[in-house]
Amino acid sequence: MRDFHLRFFIERRWPDGIEELIDIEDENILWAPEIAGAYVLGANQGTMFSYPWGNSPIYYIGQSRDLRKKLAEHRKYILLAKNDRGEQRWWPRYQYGASFGATVAWYLGRGSQFAHRLEYDLVTSFYEMYGSIPLANSRWPTKLRPVHGTNEG
Repeated sequence: MRDFHLRFFIERRWPDGIEELIDIEDENILWAPEIAGAYVLGANQGTMFSYPWGNSPIYYIGQSRDLRKKLAEHRKYILLAKNDRGEQRWWPRYQYGASFGATVAWYLGRGSQFAHRLEYDLVTSFYEMYGSIPLANSRWPTKLRPVHGTNEG
């Protein structure tokens, strides 16, 4: 994933940071801030996922009160899933990271913007660009939940 894959988020031209999450030597990920924010996980170069309105390397959007702690947790579980031989079941965000790599971009809250609102804005913007939420996200943001069809006819 490169920074131009994040253009769907029109509220901010560039993320506050972008780094490889699992293809690095440093286990401590000291580059990640220890504050609240939202983040985007995407596949490494060359991998694109098909969405209804286009292709994107992004497979998960999340948020945390402590980005460094959350990203270290993601790194740990992606590496465990990568080395697993089918003995355990993993959340899709870890399976995608294990199979396709993990580049992370993060956004810090500005002003009174909370991390969960920032995540909501990212997921909503992604949906508006690609016609779906990211593949590995398991729940829809409250105000973005889909309208189900009617039972007529």
